[in-house]
Amino acid sequence: MKPFTLETVLTYRKRLEDTALLRLNDAKEQEEIILQKLNEKKGQLDLLINKSSQLQSETISIPDLINYENRIFYLKEKIAAVLKKLEEKIENTKAEQHNLNEKIKQRKIMENLKDQQNRLWQEHLDKKETALADEVGITRHRSRNLS
Repeated sequence: MKPFTLETVLTYRKRLEDTALLRLNDAKEQEEIILQKLNEKKGQLDLLINKSSQLQSETISIPDLINYENRIFYLKEKIAAVLKKLEEKIENTKAEQHNLNEKIKQRKIMENLKDQQNRLWQEHLDKKETALADEVGITRHRSRNLS
């Protein structure tokens, strides 16, 4: 009787790999979105700092200067929060990449196991065929010698 074929296991492993790939792509997209937000906030901060410097050189009222400084401080806090989110997304992406690599390894191991199992089964069939051919040859030889 032929051994278990491993096709269903390989199909399942492939699905796990595909799922891991989708999760990795999602993690990369989220990382990209956060990176765009970070660049946007940095651009806003640069513009605000330049505007504040320009207005200081031209003369600005103290309440307006305080408002600019508060806005700069607020943007720096936002950038710090976005940086923290970006670090989390990068870690998530690394974890998903590791997960995908593990799934690929597991699938390859199962494919190798399947190939080995098929090769062993074929060797078994070849031995049986050889034994049957030998038996037929011996039987014919005996029948010729008896006649």
